[in-house]
Amino acid sequence: MNFVKSFFKTTISTPVRFILSTLVWTVICTLLLIGLSLQHVADNASSNAKKTIGSTVTLIAKQKKVTEAASTNTNETISLFKSSDVKISDVKKLAELKHLNTYNFVVSTPAIANFSNTLQDITVTGVLSNAATEDFSNGTHTIVNGTGISSDTASNGVVLEKNMAASHHLKVGETFELLSDHGDTLKKVTITGLYTSKNENSSKIYAPYQLAKALKGQGSKATIDLATFTLDGPQYIADFKEKAEQMKTIDWDKNTLIGDDSAYQQLTGPISDMHALGEKLVYRTIIIGFILILLLQLAFVYYRKQLNQTDTLTHLTGFKRLLSDILLPIIIALLIASMSATSLTKIIAEHSASPVISKVEQVSPIAFLFDHTQQASIQSVSATQPAFNLTSFPSLELLFKTFGLALFISIIAISIIIFILYRQKKTIN
Repeated sequence: MNFVKSFFKTTISTPVRFILSTLVWTVICTLLLIGLSLQHVADNASSNAKKTIGSTVTLIAKQKKVTEAASTNTNETISLFKSSDVKISDVKKLAELKHLNTYNFVVSTPAIANFSNTLQDITVTGVLSNAATEDFSNGTHTIVNGTGISSDTASNGVVLEKNMAASHHLKVGETFELLSDHGDTLKKVTITGLYTSKNENSSKIYAPYQLAKALKGQGSKATIDLATFTLDGPQYIADFKEKAEQMKTIDWDKNTLIGDDSAYQQLTGPISDMHALGEKLVYRTIIIGFILILLLQLAFVYYRKQLNQTDTLTHLTGFKRLLSDILLPIIIALLIASMSATSLTKIIAEHSASPVISKVEQVSPIAFLFDHTQQASIQSVSATQPAFNLTSFPSLELLFKTFGLALFISIIAISIIIFILYRQKKTIN
């Protein structure tokens, strides 16, 4: 109790000194907290960007221009675009590259479903795993009953859209027939799972790729329509494509890789700038803060010498004085900084990160197969400015980091002053 009274007496006895220390520390702590907050939100935005932006590369066969006669009675010709198939052996070679999370085979073919003598045109998409497809990975499709297509799925297992199954009174475990589009292949299939789709009236049925190949009339070929490679992140797309195209065992005159990391690069530009801004602010605040605290404490020492008060070395290192000059001002400064730093950080983030509005060129691999005009058409995707999400109050982690940096600044400054005073005292003696 006596210590507390003595401490407050020490503080009250030098109010100007205490207020000045608190103001200086408020500026330092606010700038430190802003810098750390900028780095924190930039790291979060980068993590979200990696999750949001696709990290898929597609291997597809190049289309060939084939000239055919328009009719038997004329000399006119027409140009058709036909694509060959991708070799499974080529896919497995690419699957050995680094930063690959998973890969998938895709075989798509139109077919006719026989639901209890009710015929319906559908699309059969054959895959290694439906979970690795874009529709399932981005949440457009979701398994709600049973299981999806995987390596454990039976060769005749299929996944049906829930509303389609309900309209034909079908459940998981029940069977129906699939007829190939050309009418010469009939397969009896079993429903292993049901999925819901955000797209209304989805007529897509997922099946093992071998079943889709059989319906397409390619059961004996070791080929597929295309393959997708999901990487560990969009930042690895360019490196994956570069390493893949260096593989001489794959005929790149017949195959091509589709994958663009421009959306990621344009999003990470402002994020990197934001992180760099935060780092610079922290480093410069530490240097400037150190100089300010050093000068402030030297001024206090000089003032006490002018008043011929107690020994400045003993006074400076006294525990009560350290609390009064350092700890209490820092704590008060942190409270003030925590209320202002978030809004200031948000203002800086909004003004320094210019909007990133770009057109990202993406080709739809499925459409690429069935419509040659898609080879030249580009789907525009807007890549907007990354969201720098800020909470209304800094996290405890950021506050502790700020407190630690403030203590570091003060300890270095006080240590230098003590060293100077010690040398002066030794010289006088």
